[in-house]
Amino acid sequence: MCKHIIRDNESENYDACAIAEKDEVSQIVLRDILAIFSQQGIRLVLVDKLALEAISRKNPPGLNLHFLSSQVVTTFATIANLKSPPDLENSLSDLQEVGFRVDILTGPGIILDVRHAHANANIPLHIVAERTGWWLHVVILYDIHGSFLWHGPATGVTTLGFPEDMLQYGSGGREGVLDWFDVRSSKLDDLEIEVPANTSEFLAETANSTFISCNYTRAKEFFDTYNDDTSGEALYFKAKVLQIIRLSKLVLESLEVPFWLSSGTCLGWFRQCDVIPYSKDVDIGVWIKHYHPGIIDAFVAKGFWLHSIFGRVNDSYELSFGYSGVKLDIFFFYEDSRGMWNGGTEFTSGQKYRYDFPKFQLCWTELMGIKVRVPCDTLSYIEANYGDQWFEPIKEWDWNKSPPNARTNGYWPELEWREVIQIFYPEAEDS
Repeated sequence: MCKHIIRDNESENYDACAIAEKDEVSQIVLRDILAIFSQQGIRLVLVDKLALEAISRKNPPGLNLHFLSSQVVTTFATIANLKSPPDLENSLSDLQEVGFRVDILTGPGIILDVRHAHANANIPLHIVAERTGWWLHVVILYDIHGSFLWHGPATGVTTLGFPEDMLQYGSGGREGVLDWFDVRSSKLDDLEIEVPANTSEFLAETANSTFISCNYTRAKEFFDTYNDDTSGEALYFKAKVLQIIRLSKLVLESLEVPFWLSSGTCLGWFRQCDVIPYSKDVDIGVWIKHYHPGIIDAFVAKGFWLHSIFGRVNDSYELSFGYSGVKLDIFFFYEDSRGMWNGGTEFTSGQKYRYDFPKFQLCWTELMGIKVRVPCDTLSYIEANYGDQWFEPIKEWDWNKSPPNARTNGYWPELEWREVIQIFYPEAEDS
């Protein structure tokens, strides 16, 4: 028998009866939800950030039902195949039969090929349901190439009165991505649910999961105007770029060094959702604050050879590697009162250059099936580096004269050249 209690250190009544009744209702609601989706072959995983934080804090890991019943919204996820989106009509009907108000939010799926730029059908993206004042949100995570999971924006989520400020995935019209994650069983009182196996790692990833899709409509316009280079040489170069980006991702992630597509590689993604075949190199950016002293050895261990080192870690640092005849340039970015910038060095004179960019944040995107980062405001980044004529292909490009954001930035003293200008393999194309 439950009792009404007044706690000594609290001015408000602690109503054990009301809490027990609410927990019982919540348990019934959760059981109904899990049973309905399970009957339709839809596997739910608890991805609610507040609940997962509670699990992470508790030792041993666990979560009680009262915690969820005290929340206005609880969020689950289900994983689906982009080629065969889930049929949710039966689940919708079953939920409505047991007293839920339900809305399925649909929208365009992620485009992964320029050929499908104008043929992107709507697919289910989110499910929201409400019963007895408690809200359920199910975010649908779509498998992309078996390498990461994507979810669409939760546009129109407030149709049934869903509290938008409590939306954890898809808010603000944003897409998101997550790496594949393992799951494990967790007890919710006597109710068994699935949660991410490593809750702390999962939560850290969700904090920076915003995704921006490449504009395949623009890419189609580009190829309609300038044609796509499908020569053997171009296809070989693209294959090498794909290999280099994959290996770079492995190396830098092992060192916990985030990177993004920069310069010509970023332009290729932004303009044509592809690689610029005549660029002949791969360009990535790294914040200098994430510099790791083991970076050179880590790349060499993966089969790269060190081509050159320019500058110092505290000024205009740049590393270049070679791999199968293709050069990888790593530009390190600095921030000061004037904005963000990376440096360059002319090896015959010691002239230093500075390339200024407006301040930017990083978002995730996809290039050739690989989950990579780009500046969120990519247009501003591209215009800083290439001007407002970036859509037009330019095959003759002078690294220290063509970019509109290039500025001279003094000289390295000649006595320091042996340290700040180191070239090991000046002819990368011969490797």
